[in-house]
Amino acid sequence: MDPSKTLDLTSLIPNAIGHIAFDESNNVIDTSGVGKDRRADVENLSQVELQDGFALLEEKDVKIYIYKQMGKTIAVYAYEGTATTDENK
Repeated sequence: MDPSKTLDLTSLIPNAIGHIAFDESNNVIDTSGVGKDRRADVENLSQVELQDGFALLEEKDVKIYIYKQMGKTIAVYAYEGTATTDENK
């Protein structure tokens, strides 16, 4: 795979609302959506024990998908709450 091309995991995860990517030194590399406001999460996210390079955290109505490969970590935030629409009332 060409390293100059990037894969936007937020487009692959249903209901993704943003991401934050960081390196082994916890330096933020990239953010989008709610990830821009969640830079303080990096220290805690870097401490999560991963299995096969993956972990899943749940926080209220948000799931955080964490992937790590070659010293880089990406956390994708996805909204898992129930949307309220006129049809659901």
